[in-house]
Amino acid sequence: MHQRVLSAVYGTLLAGAAMLSGCASVANTAYPPIQADKSPEALARGEALFRGTCEACHRPPEGQRVTGAPMKDAPAWLGTLYTANLTSHPTAGIGSARDEEVARAIRYGVTRDGRMVPMPGSIMGDKDIAAVLGFMRSQHPLFEADATVAPRTDFSFLGGLAFGMISKVPEHPASGMPVPAKAPTLEYGRYMASVYDCAGCHTNSFDPKDSEGPKGFSGGREFVGADGKPVRSANITFDSTGIQGWSLEDFTRAVRDGLAPDGNIVRYPMPRYRAADEVDMKALYEYLRSRPARRNEVEGARPHTAPSASAPAAQVTPASVSTEAVEPGSLVRTSAPALLAELVLAQAEPKKDVDPAALFGRLGCTLCHAPGARYHDRMNQATSKSEQDLARWIRNPEKFVPGTTMPTYASLIDEPTALVLAKWIKSGGPSAPRK
Repeated sequence: MHQRVLSAVYGTLLAGAAMLSGCASVANTAYPPIQADKSPEALARGEALFRGTCEACHRPPEGQRVTGAPMKDAPAWLGTLYTANLTSHPTAGIGSARDEEVARAIRYGVTRDGRMVPMPGSIMGDKDIAAVLGFMRSQHPLFEADATVAPRTDFSFLGGLAFGMISKVPEHPASGMPVPAKAPTLEYGRYMASVYDCAGCHTNSFDPKDSEGPKGFSGGREFVGADGKPVRSANITFDSTGIQGWSLEDFTRAVRDGLAPDGNIVRYPMPRYRAADEVDMKALYEYLRSRPARRNEVEGARPHTAPSASAPAAQVTPASVSTEAVEPGSLVRTSAPALLAELVLAQAEPKKDVDPAALFGRLGCTLCHAPGARYHDRMNQATSKSEQDLARWIRNPEKFVPGTTMPTYASLIDEPTALVLAKWIKSGGPSAPRK
């Protein structure tokens, strides 16, 4: 027994020494010589990338600025993790940081004070990082100076050991990383999948190399959902246990609007990539279709396979796209309209037969807004709006907060139905006592 205790202590000391030596090398990580690009084209590109890859983690649920937030979707055993304040405040935020320092954090996950943080180093090319920096240096309200000090990440003992053993500075060059030409090709799709870190969430492993192996993109990684319960990522390979049978339209609606073909919402912590355009969606779709199908039925995970006929298999080469899937006038199957029609209550007048509480549950709103859920406090804020404004928010929340994780429900409920739901929310909604 005494020998086993000594061995355990010795192993812990070795792990600690490895972590300390790693910190020394992390502090010396190169600074990418990249400057903010504030041209109109770069600002548009930078906003699209920032909203898709940064905003969901750095903007707190109750805030309109990127002041940092607790990473509540991370397993509790890792400790208490926080993201940084990215506003223009000179001390609490990044107002005094050099472009090279922010670029280093994006590319390598290394902070200004030489710490490695639980943020994946990005494969984003130089031109795209410059665009993101340009947007972050713009006068956009997201970055308005805010003195909120984001708490420092505090790993648990086990979390610190795990992070120290699996994390390392990515082997990216400091400069010269290209951005593929924007086109519906596998090359650009692969790049965008890496920028969005699709494999990081949809591969059941903390080792980035596993995304290219049998586990790649097959789901199963555990997170904490908006309701505080464990949730596992879905299989997004084109297997029958994944998204086989999804059309480009199905895929786009799920990724951008947060609505799966089976009528269910795409759950938190999955972001909504609303700023991704048609080319981005086509390229991502084709890239995922080109990958090996992996059989992995993830219990409780959505989205599931669409129940109707599968889309034709894509025969693609690294510089081509599936004409069956993406060319104008092609026969693109989508199961969404019929299934969504079944989901929604009667859309015809009169609206007195709509049960708003049942509709609230069927639309998946309880996952985020029920008492105790991550966004429950938003219900209290909603009561200050008029019924008409709240109904418009319910149908198209992205028009009010472009980076919102709330799904776009305009294709599910019409204006009169949304008004019934808005009136119910203003009367207390999920917090109101049941009659």
